[in-house]
Amino acid sequence: NIINFLVLVPYGVQTMSKDIDGLVESSLNIGIVENKEEEIKVTIAVRSSVSSLKLEVVNRIEALCSLIGAKCVREDEYPAWQFDPESKIKDLCIDIYTKLYEKPDVSAIHAGLECGLFKGTMKDTDMISFGPNLYDVHTPNEHLSISSVERIWKFLVELLKNIK
Repeated sequence: NIINFLVLVPYGVQTMSKDIDGLVESSLNIGIVENKEEEIKVTIAVRSSVSSLKLEVVNRIEALCSLIGAKCVREDEYPAWQFDPESKIKDLCIDIYTKLYEKPDVSAIHAGLECGLFKGTMKDTDMISFGPNLYDVHTPNEHLSISSVERIWKFLVELLKNIK
């Protein structure tokens, strides 16, 4: 049954954004397969910026588990967080960063971010995510640019002065 599950379970990119060229909208990957005494545990990370698409993927996994007699447990989920092109805080951040340095690189990314957790409980809150330059994220070589930390700190201080 485990081989059938691993062959049939959805994997990789499931949908691409219709609004933002090249942006993955929903995906999943098998992160861990553990061989325990009485069971084999498969940990799958499902990500989507659209809640309904994430649920659709999870439902497919649950249906497959049901067919092979496996138990499916949902835990540690990142809620969906969709890019808002009309975000006022995004526009303010672009203005401030441009005045301090240069026009920033603004992009939507496909990742599980804490903003999804906040957005889940504060639905009407306008939010963005920003930070220093990170490299080789989630690898043993993960590192960041110290000078970009200083730049982001100064930007944050200026942003807080300008929020009304």
